[in-house]
Amino acid sequence: MKSIYQQLFLILVILGITGISCKKDFITDPKPTDAVSESDVFKSASGVRAYFSGIYRNMRRQWANLDATAGGATDTWGYNSINLARINKGTDMINPGGWYQFDYRHENREPTYRRTIFTWGFFYEHINQANTIIAGVAKSGTLLEADKKLFEAEARALRAWLYFELIREFQHAFAKDQNAPGVPLYTEPTNVNNTGKPRGTVKQVFDQINADIEFATQNLGTSRLLKSDVNINVAWGMAARIYLEQGRWADAKNAAQQARAGYTLDAPSYLNGFNDLASSEIIWGFPQATDIGGQSLYYGTPSSFYEKTGNGYDNLFVNSTLVNSFTATDIRNTFFFYSGNPNSQLRFATNKFGSPSVDAVQLITGEVVALRETHFNEALPMMRVAEMYLIEAESKAELGEADAGTILLTVQQDRDPAAVASGNTGAALISEILLERRKEFYGELGLDYLDAKRRQLPLIRTGNHPAAYRFNIPANDNRFIMKIPQKEFDSNSALNPQTDQNG
Repeated sequence: MKSIYQQLFLILVILGITGISCKKDFITDPKPTDAVSESDVFKSASGVRAYFSGIYRNMRRQWANLDATAGGATDTWGYNSINLARINKGTDMINPGGWYQFDYRHENREPTYRRTIFTWGFFYEHINQANTIIAGVAKSGTLLEADKKLFEAEARALRAWLYFELIREFQHAFAKDQNAPGVPLYTEPTNVNNTGKPRGTVKQVFDQINADIEFATQNLGTSRLLKSDVNINVAWGMAARIYLEQGRWADAKNAAQQARAGYTLDAPSYLNGFNDLASSEIIWGFPQATDIGGQSLYYGTPSSFYEKTGNGYDNLFVNSTLVNSFTATDIRNTFFFYSGNPNSQLRFATNKFGSPSVDAVQLITGEVVALRETHFNEALPMMRVAEMYLIEAESKAELGEADAGTILLTVQQDRDPAAVASGNTGAALISEILLERRKEFYGELGLDYLDAKRRQLPLIRTGNHPAAYRFNIPANDNRFIMKIPQKEFDSNSALNPQTDQNG
């Protein structure tokens, strides 16, 4: 009987086969699909590439683990659900009910809840697959050395990113306490028969993250099959986020500059919801397609939650405080009145996401545009040029560099032709940059939530949030972190639920 690990290995190979069209030597061998082994995959570059493609497809699909104990619900479907949960936990979106409502209410962190079980399982499953590639490539006797280094670098970039995302969910900010317990560290492939590991410290986890991402940025190249693949630009973008988290301002600045090399801001694509991965602004993103061989989240896709045509879940609205921060000339001002009551939590909706419908809507700017609706084929941008400019601006501001405001203005003027420099410096400039990150990425990555956590700020909801959820969550409150799933304690003897569980 196959172990869960072996079954997952085969699933990823099959996902990779359906996702790419290049020749795959391990498929043409005279053996059944369920007999494909690791040695088959790692004997050729096309085999490894197919396995990578399976990982990327698995990350963006309607994900569930093999024993059906994690995932499998609309709010726990792949990477998109990680981002939407963060969006709902922040300040800028309002969720009056429906999917992700418990994240919005900050009531979704207990060890038996599907949010915690999904998040833990999703990241560790993909960490294990990155470890499988690293080990398989190292053992291969047929791969070229140059290919080995590239594959290892790509897998280590993924591993760095996955651990970074994982520890952001299960521990407080890096700056709070580097000696605090982090997450268990695994750097070799595991299966159900392996012994579990204890929690490493935050510092130990970040040491591994840093080592991996540094190897990736030193050894990856620019070429790739699809924008969903990690190349050197993506690795530098990951590094920029990782260094920003650690307050390594000079490193974050340099990484952000390297990440956007060859890419440009693209205001017209913002107006189209960045639905096309061909945009010069998208550095990393996942495609969706409903045709044969494609892959879509269907009603789990972002536009389903924001649209207001009745063709989706339609349950996310925009907070008035954020809406009021935009000028009428800013192309990101995509808001319209959904409720005539100025105090209603349903007051503002956004037309940022989805594809144009046959209906029209008047924005609060007075412009009449096509009302957007759920789009099953919309792209899922994971990293854009604008973020790299804003990371550079924040880093320069922290370093006291005089042109920090100029870098910020580059983004502001691309989005608003009437924008002028504020002249802010010091703390005021940093606050302006953090606001700009919210204005640029509302509804995409949950940066309002992540930035409050990263900078150890309170999470304060104002405006038309309903009174029951108009939170003022203190900095470093335990609502910023999830509890470790109970099933991890049940299966990992190295963890003690009395001493290792988050508060």
